[in-house]
Order: sequence, then C-alpha cells, then structure tokens
Amino acid sequence: MKLTMISTTRFWNNDCFKQMNKNFFLSLCGLFLLTALISCNDDNLLGSSIQPDQDKISVAYDTIHVKSETVVMDSVFLRNSVGSLGEFTDPTFGTTKADFMAQMYCARNFEFPDDVHQIDSAFIYMYYSSWFGDSTALHHVNVYELNNPLDENRLYYSNADVDKYCDKSKLIAQGSFTTGDLYSTDSVRALDIYHQVVKLPVDPELAQRFLKHPEYFKTPEEFQKNFNGVYVTTDYGNGSILYVSQIDMELCYDTWLYSASGYRDSLVVTGAYFPTTKEVKQVNRVKHPDLSYYLQKNIADSLNFIYTPAGMFTKVTIPESIFAKQTGKLSGKTISKLNMEVMATQLDDDWDFAMDPPEAMLLINAADAQKFFEGYNLNDGVNSFIANYSSTDNNYIFDLSLYAQKMIHKMDGTGDVDDFKPFTEMIMIPVSVVQNADEDNVRVDHVIAPCAVKIRSSKHATDPMRLNVVYTKSN
Repeated sequence: MKLTMISTTRFWNNDCFKQMNKNFFLSLCGLFLLTALISCNDDNLLGSSIQPDQDKISVAYDTIHVKSETVVMDSVFLRNSVGSLGEFTDPTFGTTKADFMAQMYCARNFEFPDDVHQIDSAFIYMYYSSWFGDSTALHHVNVYELNNPLDENRLYYSNADVDKYCDKSKLIAQGSFTTGDLYSTDSVRALDIYHQVVKLPVDPELAQRFLKHPEYFKTPEEFQKNFNGVYVTTDYGNGSILYVSQIDMELCYDTWLYSASGYRDSLVVTGAYFPTTKEVKQVNRVKHPDLSYYLQKNIADSLNFIYTPAGMFTKVTIPESIFAKQTGKLSGKTISKLNMEVMATQLDDDWDFAMDPPEAMLLINAADAQKFFEGYNLNDGVNSFIANYSSTDNNYIFDLSLYAQKMIHKMDGTGDVDDFKPFTEMIMIPVSVVQNADEDNVRVDHVIAPCAVKIRSSKHATDPMRLNVVYTKSN
C-alpha cells in the first residue's frame, strides 16, 4: 500500500497538477479577500450592531499635572533598634549629626556574689556591623549618664531635647573610634568570635556605686530609677556615621567557684552585663545644623529635594478639580490605571561618598504622616503607597488607581466609600519596610541611614511630575 501511494503521488506531480494547484490557490485567496471586505463593513461588526450608541464604552489615556514643593521635616519618629552615631557633611545637603539616648536592662533579682568587694574594671561596648561614609574618619565619643529618666510611655522624635534629660555633668566613658576598626589586626579579624566594636573604659566611681547598692538590681524598673540611662554623642570628628546594633555595660570582678562539697575550687574573672534591649527605651536624634544654608544654595524651581534622616521631603498636591462631580476630568470615569511618575536624578555621582537614592519611598496623606509611623502601619494602597526605586529608569512609580476611584465615588456620591476621607495633599518620605523572621512585612519605618535624591518637580520644563491615567467611560 505504501508503495502504491508513493507511485501515485509521483504520477500526479506534473504540469496538469501544478495548474490545478494554482487555480485552487487563486480561489482560496479570493475567498479570504471577500471575507476581509465583509469584515471591514461596520454593518457586520458583531456587538456594535446590536449595542446602542449610548452604551458604547471608550478607553482613554491622559496626563494630569500636579503641584510639588520641598518641605523641611526636622522631626520624625525614628523607631529603630539601631543607634546611629557620628557626623557627616555632604557637599549638597550639608551636615548630619546623629546621637542617641538609651536605657539599659537589668535582669530581675540580679545580685553580685557575696565574695565580690570591688569592681576591677568596667567597659561600655558598642557593637556594630555597618556604617556610612569614610571608614578612616576619626571620631571622639562621650558617654554621659542621664540626670532624668526617659518616659517609657512617651513617643520621642528625632529632635528630642537632650537638655531635659542630661546636663552633661556625669561623664562616665569616652574614647575615639574609626568605623573601619583600624585598631584590630588581621589575625583578630579572622577569628570566629570577632565583632566590630567600640570599647570604652567606664569611670570606676560608677562601678563602685553599683556594687555598694544591691537594692538597685531587684527589678528592671528599680534599676532604671537609679540609673536613668546614657546619652552617647560625639564632640569632634566628621566623615562617617556608625550604626550601633547593641550596647553592653560590663562590670568585671573576681569571684570564687565552689565545689559540690562546698569548698573553694578556683578563682575566676567574670563580669555582669547590662545591655540595651527591646524592653527598654532608646531615642535616636538627628540634627542638620546648616541645612537652611545648603537649601538656599542649591534651590531650583525645576527640582525637589529628598534628604534623610529627618531632613527634607517633597509635598505633592493633586488638583481636586479633576474629581469634581460632572465637571471634573475624571468624574464618572472608571479608572483602569492611575500612576504618579517621579523622575529621579542622583546627586554627586562622582563623589566617593555620595548618598544613594532611597530604595523605597512612601507617598502618604499629609494629615496621616505622623500617626502612620507611630502605629506600626503598612501601606494600604488607598491612603498610603509604596514605590521602589528603579535604577534602570531612574524613577519611582506610585499606583494611585484605587485612591482615584474612591475619590471619584466620594465626589459623585456613588459607591460604598463612607469610610474614605478625601485628600489631595501628600508627603513623599524615604522608608524601609520591616519584615519578621518569615519575611512577612510587619511595618514601615523612617529610614535612619543617610540617603538623598533630587527629583523633577512639577515646574520642570521638559519632564514635570505628573499623573498618567487610563480610564473608561460610557457614551
């Protein structure tokens, strides 16, 4: 059978068969052409022929300009377990000086061994794993005892007045440091137990005071009443900022170990430790003493500035008129997409210690900005929005689609938006998204590390800040 089929195929593969194929091909093309002509006739459009004109839906694209301005924000809620310490001067934004106040924790019912009659030595350790700036910059640090306690029920901001808590009359430790830890040898760095740390000797008088008052240590609360905490700051040095992850105060002493039968076995050198933990208060402070000078020096109508921590943010105002009932450009529309595009231009790229643009930016209702950070909140896409920096496109893009639809419904009096309060003024703030051990987002915090970016403002000549909107409407 297969041989017969092959021979038959070969027999018809002649000029007559070619002509037949040609005629079939021309007939098929004619059929396709006729079908295309029929399809181009509006009277044959399926859907439009049975859909009334007033029910037709059209899709449109538009751009809407917004208003933007740079605002100084010297007071933010820096909730962070990391303490920042040091000073750094940027050629565009000026000086950032960071220090902090912190309490220390005492374990409940702590007590020294009965045979301890003196403290041999005492130290404050400030552990860190990262820093910003020049690793060789030398700083001198002072640690003062607080005269007044921090209020555990109060929320402290970055401009907290340290003079209310510390008069700097009780200097308990001091020393110098470089963030690059230039004092440690390569062999020490290679050890598994190596940690970058600033080690400061503590005033022996403070150590002996602890030893003489065992009642200080009955409870953590009692300890904090008798030792209010510390204020850690630098008095000279510029070029870097250290991020302190843990502070320990160590009191070293000799004590005897006893055998099971109750006899002295060996003399050991040990210590008591009083750390900063999440159970106690820590207040991060940031100052920008020359910010106004640098702001005036670099001001430009075509640009807005963002500089953190606690420096400058950008305020954005969306025209309320676009949502107005009947007369507004978006009134009665169904929003498919509404994005706010923010074009960024990095500063001082040719400088070794140029600040990077913020990795994430929060755009939030200006009236809610303060309580948002106080309440351990996440962005909801209605009143607050997160955009990540695109190093490829040099921009941040905020998705405001749900917000816009709620604004339209609220203005038109349609839809279930009773829980939504209209707003058009927003603040753009650098943030970090905090995750738990399962990598779930748990809250949004102010950025504590220096970062900065300039963005094209609403007055930029060629590429101003704007909204890009795609919407549908019924005729």
